[in-house]
Amino acid sequence: MKTEAKVLTALTVIVILTLTAAVVALSVGLYNVHKRETLLERQMDAVYETAVFDSLDTVREVENSLAKMLVSVSDAENVGMAADIYKNAGSAAARVANLPINNHTYSGLEKFLNQVSDFMSGYIRAVQSGGESESYTEQLGAIYETTVNVRIKLEEATNKFGGDYSVIKEIDANGEFSIGEGDFNVEYPSIIYDGPFSDNRKTEWKALEGKSEITEEEAVSIVSELLGADCKVTGKTSGDAELYLLEGSSDGDNAYASVTVNGGMIAAASIARRQGNGNITESEAQKIAKEYTRKLGYSESLTPIWFNSDENSVIVTLACEVNGIIIYPDMVKIKLRASDGALTGVEACGYCANHRDRSFPSVLMNKNAVYGMVSDKLSIQHVRLALIPRNDSERLCYEVAAEYNGLDYFVYIDAVDGKQVNILRVVDDNQGKMVI
Repeated sequence: MKTEAKVLTALTVIVILTLTAAVVALSVGLYNVHKRETLLERQMDAVYETAVFDSLDTVREVENSLAKMLVSVSDAENVGMAADIYKNAGSAAARVANLPINNHTYSGLEKFLNQVSDFMSGYIRAVQSGGESESYTEQLGAIYETTVNVRIKLEEATNKFGGDYSVIKEIDANGEFSIGEGDFNVEYPSIIYDGPFSDNRKTEWKALEGKSEITEEEAVSIVSELLGADCKVTGKTSGDAELYLLEGSSDGDNAYASVTVNGGMIAAASIARRQGNGNITESEAQKIAKEYTRKLGYSESLTPIWFNSDENSVIVTLACEVNGIIIYPDMVKIKLRASDGALTGVEACGYCANHRDRSFPSVLMNKNAVYGMVSDKLSIQHVRLALIPRNDSERLCYEVAAEYNGLDYFVYIDAVDGKQVNILRVVDDNQGKMVI
């Protein structure tokens, strides 16, 4: 009997262990299934959110180009901007079409974007064939206003993203989710953030030609001496220019820097300094920024041209000024802690790529003639000479700072032949202002 009891007990233990193992295996299986479902959900969320953000970016580009066309008087420039709008509007429409949105209430957006794309195609044909284009230009204002509304709708959609919000969870029984409603139909027949040309990118670093190479140890020494940071080399780029990449700290705060292999110039740097109390003034920030450019070994001719700020930091954009000419390709951005002006960032890739001696045309058109070469819609505030990047070259122009209908523009007129070369618009008055 005792033997039977032992056998029964053993069998019971085996059954319990087997059941326990089965439960554990089932739990692990369910957990893995849930984990895979959660991962897939996050991946789909990322796909949909990226599509909305991409749509917003392209609509912003369309809005910016339309704002430029409103005041441009150059057919050649207008055709180029119209081509950009045609491409961006079509691209945005394709992205919207692939979203799981309510096609009934939101189809107006896709239709409008396709209409804008078609509108620009017709405009380009009209101009290039020498046909009637006035009927097109008369509609630009209405299309611009509608595009602004489209951009606002998409911004409202992106504001939902983040935190616990999930596109997948918002999809209804019809397989749709709503990112806003509106009727966007319309009848129809470079953005400045921290200074003009602040986003200019060079593929040739002419300023480094002929300069001697430095070692990793010398790069470490340069960062230590100029930035006061204890860093080590963590990598080396081999793209447009060879750069040493360094990481470390400065007074306990994380620090990063890139130093050109040729010439040993600091191309970029960032120090994540903790915030303090106080708030420096604009004039103080400009003075401090110029002092930093001297310390970092950049040209003495750098002068502040743009200023913007927020609660925690200020950015001063500087460019070389030679004989009254602003040299936009030779640009440096200095980021400071707003409380006391401590250095928190440097972006000098443009300067490192372009800074060199240049020669300029000796015969220029009369500055006063520029006033008659821009749209009479513009209220001109300032005119000065500027060397600007243009495709793969540089162009000496008169820079015309002006305003129209609450929007700020910079129009560039060739200083020799008087042709309009470029037109830029300040995206947001809160993003910064020109330093004159």
